[in-house]
Amino acid sequence: MNPLPPFKGIQATCVVVWGEGTEAVGRCKKAGVKHVLDGSDRDLVMDAEGFLQPQVAMFSEFVILIEKGQEEFRDNIAMELSDEKCRWAYFPPDDADIPTSVATAARMWSDEISTIDDIPEAGPEKTYTSGFARLDEHGFRITLPAFMPVIGPYGSGKSVLLRQLLVHLWQLHGWKFLLTSFEEKVKPRYHRDLRRFLIGKKEIDPRTGEVLWTGEQIAMADAEIRKSAVFLRRKRGATLDLDRLINRLRFAVRMHGVKVIAIDPVNEIDHQVPKGESKTDYMGRFIMALKALADDHNLLVICCAHPPKDGTAKRGNRTMYTLNDGADTAHYGNKADIGWCVWRPDGDGPTYLHCDKLKDHESMGKPFLAELIMDMDVGRFNVTGMGYNLLNSGD
Repeated sequence: MNPLPPFKGIQATCVVVWGEGTEAVGRCKKAGVKHVLDGSDRDLVMDAEGFLQPQVAMFSEFVILIEKGQEEFRDNIAMELSDEKCRWAYFPPDDADIPTSVATAARMWSDEISTIDDIPEAGPEKTYTSGFARLDEHGFRITLPAFMPVIGPYGSGKSVLLRQLLVHLWQLHGWKFLLTSFEEKVKPRYHRDLRRFLIGKKEIDPRTGEVLWTGEQIAMADAEIRKSAVFLRRKRGATLDLDRLINRLRFAVRMHGVKVIAIDPVNEIDHQVPKGESKTDYMGRFIMALKALADDHNLLVICCAHPPKDGTAKRGNRTMYTLNDGADTAHYGNKADIGWCVWRPDGDGPTYLHCDKLKDHESMGKPFLAELIMDMDVGRFNVTGMGYNLLNSGD
């Protein structure tokens, strides 16, 4: 393409396009755009010393017109042309609308540096119930996207509570879930527990030994499990580090339509802390990668973690757990959108659930302390009490 002819005006707009031969330039010319520059022709844009060619520098404004997928070109050429002089737009479906797209093109970086008018109206924020009746009555709501750590010591019941929540979210909202299988096998443990939640009772009466599940109930439950759940298992001999984890989770979202990701527990990931990086800083980066995944796909990402063993041993029975009790990092508290802490002060007593963080109290409700009792006939928790005075009311 020949250089643009000299233009003597000082308030002119030049439309910049990606080459594609001469197609993009020709489309603009045919639509009546006067000044068009093939931005992919480096010699046309810059001289050998890295300065803008005179026939380019003379324009007071540039509009970068791109197809979807050419965003990297847009960003790079804008910095070369002087980004404060650039606006941008996508090619419209009908080339006759190109002049309108040029006239209404957005400022550069408006998705990062925005006036209030650059930001579209969000509309009412959608909130979702949890399926735990007393928590929902209290006002607890889930919003998406969200990162949700669940902190609790071994044997506290957090895994059972997590699976119960996953089933609730599927039944209430149709959210397909991914559940990691590190400490326990999918079959028989996860399979059995999910069947119990769906059927509503244990398979055998512990008092009489009577078989309680019918063949029809088992078939119904298994059909629901096929529709609602996928499982991430550790491949023998493979390292499941952060990059591999995120890759597999993205695959599950794209291929299986997963809406909720439950990593239980996070310490079973092969955390490879680079030399020179602290474990705390690495965990912050790990959590931010999970939050980015949630943001990209509008997910709920749940991450189960344990407190340090020595910290658990030193606690009094009536000491409330918080997100700051998570091992290795305080980032669980800092970066959580929703935060649950689960523990059982007495081996055969109630389990306590402390909702330590809700990012937006107006839409998600306020933090709470709840008492949970396991229904042994069903194998799931019931909420039997609410209020921060619970820890002081027991023996």
